[in-house]
Amino acid sequence: MPLPRETVSQNYRVVFMGTSGVGKSSIINQFINNKFTEIHKETVEELHRHSMKFETVSVDIDILDTSGSYQFPAMRKLAIATGDAFVLVYSVTNAESFETVKSLREEIKEHTHDRKYSIVVVANKTDLGDVTGEHAVNESVVCMDWEEKFVTTSAKTGENIDTVFRLLENKIKETVQMEDKRRSFFRRISMPVLRLAKSNRRNTQSVKIKPRSNSVDL
Repeated sequence: MPLPRETVSQNYRVVFMGTSGVGKSSIINQFINNKFTEIHKETVEELHRHSMKFETVSVDIDILDTSGSYQFPAMRKLAIATGDAFVLVYSVTNAESFETVKSLREEIKEHTHDRKYSIVVVANKTDLGDVTGEHAVNESVVCMDWEEKFVTTSAKTGENIDTVFRLLENKIKETVQMEDKRRSFFRRISMPVLRLAKSNRRNTQSVKIKPRSNSVDL
């Protein structure tokens, strides 16, 4: 029995955004390398590639880790313009970091109003407890008012890290299926043209042209 065909997409990009220090890089590092470091290093911009499998579908995704600083507005706009999905991260120990998530969501809506995208809001550092006491309120805002996906994580313990990407599974599959349909469509419209071209070549006969005589009858 032949094995199921495996489809690979190279162009799905997940953009991590959020204020500095909320744990964006730590979440990515935990997901890709199963590692966590206590040392905080401010990120300007880093791109990671990781392969994910969903049943018989294998997808290469680009994970863009953006700067938490607003000193790079041009880079932030470019990240939004090239993103297929956005993971907006805030820390349960920093109430202001959720306000940044609100602003980022509005900016994404402003620049992507003409195309489809997915958003997952991540409440990170749950291992430290709900220090702000606003976790339930924030979850209600995201799920009820915004109608976006929400997950709590701990980059330190690894809690729910895989869930962040699994919440994007349906969107990733949809993108892969659309790409397969597009490729199939172009194959269907190109094959008759190729057959016609071959047929024309077979039916074409060569014609020999006799050289014209230079003699003149008197």
